[in-house]
Amino acid sequence: MGLSAIEHATNLARNSRMSPVLHFEAHGNENGLGREYGDGHVEFLEWNEITKSLQKLNLVTRCNLVIVVAACIGFAGIKALVQGPRAPAVALVGPDASIMSDNLLSATKEFYSRWMAPDPRLRDIVLNASHVAGETSFEWEPFAVLAFDSLAKLLIVSMRPDQQRIQINRLRQRMLEETKLSSTEIECRLTKLTPSLQATFFQHLWDTMFMIDLYPENRERFGVNWIEIVNMALQNRHEMVENGT
Repeated sequence: MGLSAIEHATNLARNSRMSPVLHFEAHGNENGLGREYGDGHVEFLEWNEITKSLQKLNLVTRCNLVIVVAACIGFAGIKALVQGPRAPAVALVGPDASIMSDNLLSATKEFYSRWMAPDPRLRDIVLNASHVAGETSFEWEPFAVLAFDSLAKLLIVSMRPDQQRIQINRLRQRMLEETKLSSTEIECRLTKLTPSLQATFFQHLWDTMFMIDLYPENRERFGVNWIEIVNMALQNRHEMVENGT
């Protein structure tokens, strides 16, 4: 198992321009994926270790990598995968809860038999796999949905007054350590910070995550206008403060 297999897939994808499906067949939990060998040795990889390699592989596919997690707990590591700077996949597929090994095998067989059909549609393929998975559903998650939810929560938290004070203090400290500006000049610059800078920050995170900075054509697939979203959130917050709600 391991990172070497993902590295091999990355080299293949880079040289052939193919868009692979990466299949994990392992034990899984909220911490990572593991494999038990015949001699009793267990190899275990934490999700954060796997994520970096997945980001490299997805990067060479221009954000077209589909990941199938055929583990007993398929989606346990999704939260760990939602981190930058690049998306680790375009979509994640797997059981949404604990599943018996026989049902898992039947569902994955159905998935790949449908995948090999002409013009496969991921939503329909996963639905068919779910039908043979027994009581546990086979699900798919577009990574853009997961990333949007994560950034939206981050935006809401960042708009709280206490969080804004923390951010300002961190920026003040960095400017003191990394620039030659006087304390008066730093305070002057901090007072000129505008919400547009926050919007630009979120837009940069999103465009980097989905490689729009490298492949502008990805904007048609993943483009989100975070400037509008931030401005809308700020307006709603202002109205709530004004109304005392």
